Amino acid sequence: MSNEHPSSASNEPRNRGLNQSVRRISDRALAIFCAVLVAILVLGYLLMAELEDDSRAENCMMAHRKNCGAIEWPSE
Repeated sequence: MSNEHPSSASNEPRNRGLNQSVRRISDRALAIFCAVLVAILVLGYLLMAELEDDSRAENCMMAHRKNCGAIEWPSE
């Protein structure tokens, strides 16, 4: 006697826990998700850049330097 299930002898693939009534993700929902993800990534990058600038300025001030401001080039 074998330990196999009776359905394993047939050539039909077994659907282990697959629910055939699962709804597919709509294209609109996927587009909205991607747009939100891109917005979060861009805002995160901008926030990190701002924090990096603030950190540089703070390090400069903690070193008691007098010229910690950003250098502004004259526009032509």
